[in-house]
Amino acid sequence: MMEKENESIEKKTKGFEQRAISLKIALTAVTAALYIALGYIFQPISFLGLQFRVAELIVGMCILFPLEGLIGNVIGVFFVNLSSPLGLIDLISCLVNIPALYCIIFFKNRGKLKYFGGLLYAIIISVYVATVLYVVLSLPIWLMFIQVLIAEIILTELGIVLFENVKKGLNIEN
Repeated sequence: MMEKENESIEKKTKGFEQRAISLKIALTAVTAALYIALGYIFQPISFLGLQFRVAELIVGMCILFPLEGLIGNVIGVFFVNLSSPLGLIDLISCLVNIPALYCIIFFKNRGKLKYFGGLLYAIIISVYVATVLYVVLSLPIWLMFIQVLIAEIILTELGIVLFENVKKGLNIEN
């Protein structure tokens, strides 16, 4: 009798673990898909010096689901940057996104400091983009940094506000 109860508990535990893994994969895929869709819809304004990459709103997903948000955003950036006019060098940004997104994750539960995490994200991404634009197109690095930074701050902070409101609306604790 005790053996059957243990087997039943074990099956339930495995089922829960499988559902949890499936949910994590689904959330990662949804994050990537949202980033990719917005990246391609707004492709004409998503690259070069005067970029306003609307897909950056999705970085706020890290507020809801940190790991899934991080991985989904990195996958999304990879696929959107495949169409970059700068070429394959723009794929390096996937690696740059990891520590940048971690800034959002690190500060996500620290009150108003979550916006500081978004600011750090925007600075890291802007430094990278300005450097690539300077190296590839010889555009003025400081001007590119300021232009990209303004757009990044707006989109990142809006994304954090958006997903913070979703978190509150869905009553998600993490």
